[in-house]
Amino acid sequence: MKYIFLLLLVIPVSCFAKVNQDSVNHVLLEKISILETNVSIIDSLKQELKQANTDYAFQLKINEQTLNSISHQIGATSLNITIFGILFAIVALGLGVYITFIERKTFVIREETRGLLQQTVQTKEDVVKINELIQKDIYGLFLKIKREETVHVLNRLLKVPEDISNLATVLLSRELEKEDFYILKKAFLDVRPENKLEPGHIRLRMKYKDSYRLLFFQHFLDLSIADDNIGPELIEFYPKAIACAFQNDIIKSTEDFIKAIVDKGFQHCKREISSFIKGLSQSDYKDFDKVYEIIFNGLKDRYDRFKFLGLIDDIKETRIGKAKFGQLLKANYYDQNPTVSEKDSFDLIMKVTTELEEEERKRKEAELERKKKQEEAKKAKEEKDNSAQQAV
Repeated sequence: MKYIFLLLLVIPVSCFAKVNQDSVNHVLLEKISILETNVSIIDSLKQELKQANTDYAFQLKINEQTLNSISHQIGATSLNITIFGILFAIVALGLGVYITFIERKTFVIREETRGLLQQTVQTKEDVVKINELIQKDIYGLFLKIKREETVHVLNRLLKVPEDISNLATVLLSRELEKEDFYILKKAFLDVRPENKLEPGHIRLRMKYKDSYRLLFFQHFLDLSIADDNIGPELIEFYPKAIACAFQNDIIKSTEDFIKAIVDKGFQHCKREISSFIKGLSQSDYKDFDKVYEIIFNGLKDRYDRFKFLGLIDDIKETRIGKAKFGQLLKANYYDQNPTVSEKDSFDLIMKVTTELEEEERKRKEAELERKKKQEEAKKAKEEKDNSAQQAV
């Protein structure tokens, strides 16, 4: 490229050489000198440019490495932040679970503490009440203790129903509550069936059942009649239960009986009515007017009372009770314009009463005859003994 510039310069110089050789030469020399200087400057600039390119490439490489390093550091930092975030989340979750656990545990402890506080307050109140009972009402304390003992006895029957043979006497003499009926019922139904008892225990099983039946009769006859499981079990047992009852027992049981069959619909209780009247007729309470008045007053109107009379079986075992109840009907309605059916009832009552009076007359005559024969026999024996002594 340097020689091209020189050639371009020589050609014009040659063209104008004829004008002024010396001037031209001088100018040419100056221009050549300037050109050489410019060429030298260009070469220097080229070297500097080359060096600048080299430095630029180096700097670019350095920058690229720096950027890569920064990128790697940023990536590592991002990964660290991600890992830290995950760990923080796990720690936060664990801390949340722990706090929830502690909170629930604290709540449970608080509730238990509250319950214990209430129990403590209740215990304190019970102690105060017991202390007051001891100081002011010793009989009330005795009743409370007796009730606790009764509950213990009933719970014993839930475990061993057959133990009623030992506990029946205790329960018969106690005042039982309504809720006790359901305990007795469960124990009664849990008495082992015959096929699970030894042959010698079958008779005892009947004794177990009868003990329960007597308890039902004396304490819960109204609930028993209304119960589909217990009611039928008692129907045939009424005569035996009435025979075992004291006067206060038969009054209570009669009140429960008439109330229960009226509530149930006494028109559908023919078996119960006949069995109960049979039991009264054969017991020491056959002439106890109070029980018949309870039955009479328990029926709401005239129609029901005559209907009740008609439901009593017309058999020998029920005649006394039927006649006693009939006498109440006669005393209240005989002069109250009786209907044809009511007159028939009065005729039946008269017939039964006459039969009973005749039987009673014959019984008394037989009793008198028996006593007369005993006296005659006794007198004959005394005379024989006296004759024997005189002979000696």
